[in-house]
Amino acid sequence: MPTQADNTHRPLAGYTIEQPPHGYVRYIDHLGTDQRIVEAARVSYKSPSKGEEADRKLLRYLLKNRHTSPFEQCNITFNIKFPIFLMRQFVRHRTFRLNEWSGRYSELADEFFVPRTWRAQDTQNKQGSTGQLEGQENLDRICESAYTAAYGAYQSLLRHGVAKEQARFVLPVGIYTEIYVNCDLHNLMHFLRLRQDGHAQAEIQDVAGAMRIITAQLFPWTFEAFDQFKFKVVEE
Repeated sequence: MPTQADNTHRPLAGYTIEQPPHGYVRYIDHLGTDQRIVEAARVSYKSPSKGEEADRKLLRYLLKNRHTSPFEQCNITFNIKFPIFLMRQFVRHRTFRLNEWSGRYSELADEFFVPRTWRAQDTQNKQGSTGQLEGQENLDRICESAYTAAYGAYQSLLRHGVAKEQARFVLPVGIYTEIYVNCDLHNLMHFLRLRQDGHAQAEIQDVAGAMRIITAQLFPWTFEAFDQFKFKVVEE
């Protein structure tokens, strides 16, 4: 695991984790380090660092006991391309600061999401899925046929002079969008707790997993503690 002085494993601008068939999670830049978090905490009682071991112990204490403000000193920016149905879940996290590709200003691309596998509806969980359905090729054809018809209607409306902001009405939530998103480390970890949980939709787990891989390279002490305490409840 990288130390504070070791930058060789840290993502450079443009480092990308692909999310097939058309998506990705791309690192743009970040502010702060694990050391910044510790320094922000120590200023409360004007205590200098007592060395790496003590600093890492303090960081673990902060995370375990939910002293969250020092983690808000650091943030990271991603460029993410994913289907609109995932964007609908993403914007539930209102602490994210983001800008999205606008279908009002530009023509949306003929890029749609088709899953690697089709899952059955979970009969116990109304919002969940389970297992893998048979007949992948036939289900793919049904999906792709709907996409082709919808995008054809979109293009036809544009050719008739309909404004982009109205022509997009006919497009399904499987079409891809793209965002720049910035988040502080505390709220990103909250997002990861929810969206990497086994009850989250598999596709959002993939996005969250890529974000975690990138961020853990930047803040190795924090994510060592995060992996230890992320699902533990502190007794009041």
